[in-house]
Amino acid sequence: MIWTEQGESAAVSSGSAAPLASQACAGLAPARFAALFALCFLIAAVPILCVGNLPLVDWPNHMARMHIIAAATASPALAEAYAIVWRPIPDLAMDAIVPLLARIMPLAWAGKAFLLLTFLLLAGGTAALHRVLFQRWSAWACLAFLLLYNRALLWGFGNFLFGTGLALVAFALWVHLRRRAAPARHFLAALFASAIYLSHLFAFGAYALMILGYELGLWRERGAESGRSRLRALAAAGAQFILPVALFLAAGHSGGSGPILYSRFVRKFDIAFSIVDNYVPWFDVASFLLLALLFVLGGWRRMVKLHPAMTAPLLLLLAAQIAMPNRIFGAAGVDHRMPLILAILLIAATKAQVRLPFRRVIAGGLALLFVARIAVVAAVWTADERALAPLAAALTHVPKGSRVAVAYAPDAIHVPRRGPPVAHIAALAVIAADAFVPTLFADPGQQPLRLRPRYAALASLASPGEFWDVLVAGRSDPGGRVGRALAQYDYVLFAGGGPFAPLPSAPLVFRAAGPGAKLFAIDRGAAQIRGGGALTIGG
Repeated sequence: MIWTEQGESAAVSSGSAAPLASQACAGLAPARFAALFALCFLIAAVPILCVGNLPLVDWPNHMARMHIIAAATASPALAEAYAIVWRPIPDLAMDAIVPLLARIMPLAWAGKAFLLLTFLLLAGGTAALHRVLFQRWSAWACLAFLLLYNRALLWGFGNFLFGTGLALVAFALWVHLRRRAAPARHFLAALFASAIYLSHLFAFGAYALMILGYELGLWRERGAESGRSRLRALAAAGAQFILPVALFLAAGHSGGSGPILYSRFVRKFDIAFSIVDNYVPWFDVASFLLLALLFVLGGWRRMVKLHPAMTAPLLLLLAAQIAMPNRIFGAAGVDHRMPLILAILLIAATKAQVRLPFRRVIAGGLALLFVARIAVVAAVWTADERALAPLAAALTHVPKGSRVAVAYAPDAIHVPRRGPPVAHIAALAVIAADAFVPTLFADPGQQPLRLRPRYAALASLASPGEFWDVLVAGRSDPGGRVGRALAQYDYVLFAGGGPFAPLPSAPLVFRAAGPGAKLFAIDRGAAQIRGGGALTIGG
């Protein structure tokens, strides 16, 4: 984040231009920018490199699927429980890349390499777009590094973030090749558009809006052209989406199941905070306010200027954010993703012109903010890993092919401020012991993973919430469904939002615990078997 650009030499007569213009940022030489970018990237990579298991909410679940894809053919236990069905669904970035990387490195490092590649695409795409818009390499584009650790990352939305980075690179390439030879431009655009579609549907939709907005924004430049000529240019830009649309249609119903739900309209504004929302509320709020002040005050004082061609893409994405539901196609928090795209695109689409003394003060402040934010994440992640070590060790040492049920508390699915996320920690048993865990993501519209019929029936017999209600909250077990399900598992992983304890009468033997989670083995020897093969839970 160190801002080391040299001031632009004055090329105007005395008194004919403001001091700001004579000291505008001229940009960095390519070698200096590459060194600055590499330094920022290495600093940003520290939290990922200093832990073994990334403490991201969905990450263990995703990595378990990567293990199944990579190892199912060599593991009878995995092949019995899971199937891989490849279709051109728009959520395959990790599934296509991580298992391939796992052939040449440990699976955990393959996941980290994917995430580092995602960082490279997000920050590099921002820098590349800024370069093609303003014809210079600028340290201003390195502001994107401040946004890499965001709420979407803490949830573990790897495919979305990868697709977004790919969309930024593709958009930069489209702008760069806009006036070049048409065949090469359209071939590369179609290739990138298809790759973005296969990475993540939301990123693909955002990319389509970027292209549409950019092309509409150029209509003003074509004032002398006829309406037919303008439409031809728009149609040419849309040609890159033919193959992705065909893939979408070939996949049939590509969306996940579930209703379309909207959150309260006021949430459209406060979720902008998600771009820096990590672990320390006061620090994250201060970071957000400082960045917002940088752009608002900079725009007001004409020190931060937006590229004219980027007004329409930003407005189009903003309109989409306002109209977007919170849940659609089985995906939750959909409208929480656009603020990151808007923020990164805004960085790429603006340039700073600041007097030298202020430039150094601002650069120093941003550098300190960047390092401090990375230090906070690294400290939290290493503490989380230490706290979870006993539970993680117990999960990785369950017998091969074990069946591990999961019991969720109602408030267990979230990014905790204190303590590691544990909702999907049971998936570690899949990676280490080829276990069956019923909560692995296996939506036909979002993942290539399927549960075999016998195991799908077991997973649907009792949900994590029902396990929790009966085994912890002490509610009744109508029809004995939870008892029948429990009789077919070897372990139960409880994930709670606070202190809890299973019923003393439940046939469970404690194995290990971590912050907000406990692992129990099922004691069939001490349990009574009722009719229908159900374990006695109470009484």
